[in-house]
Amino acid sequence: MTETRILTGHLGKPFGLKGFVRLVAEDSSIPGLKFPLQAVLEFPSREPVSVKILKATIQSGKILLQLEGINSPEEASSLTGGKLYIDRSHFPKSKNEEYYLFELKGLKAISEDGKELGWELVDILENPAHSILVFQAEDSEILVPYVQKHVGKVILEEGLIVVLNPEDWNEI
Repeated sequence: MTETRILTGHLGKPFGLKGFVRLVAEDSSIPGLKFPLQAVLEFPSREPVSVKILKATIQSGKILLQLEGINSPEEASSLTGGKLYIDRSHFPKSKNEEYYLFELKGLKAISEDGKELGWELVDILENPAHSILVFQAEDSEILVPYVQKHVGKVILEEGLIVVLNPEDWNEI
């Protein structure tokens, strides 16, 4: 909830002949940001690289990034696999009941009657039908579909998320 760097995804294969790269996104709000902006690419086996994102577009359902100084597929392929981090300050503030999925990580689960469940939201898995919330309990992981039937109100300012009928998830 308080991270300043947001993992927005990792870079995939190059796209086209001008050095665009595909972004396998953790957060689909990237094209809505104001460009250009600075970001950091982190790799498992080499030093992080600072990059300037000139623009982001959506083509055929894929997010494509144009990075400063990357002008060919060969240059773009050298960045494949890098994890892209963007500073939180580049994302507009959440309003009312709208929020970014990354803001949910770290929330504590409560039942409809306000009882603390001892679960912390540690990850969100993207699924074609809907996102899946991954909660960590003392000794188990609990997966809850992020749909109205199972998840109630998100209370960001209090760090809480309401899980409907949590006893159903304890039995699985």
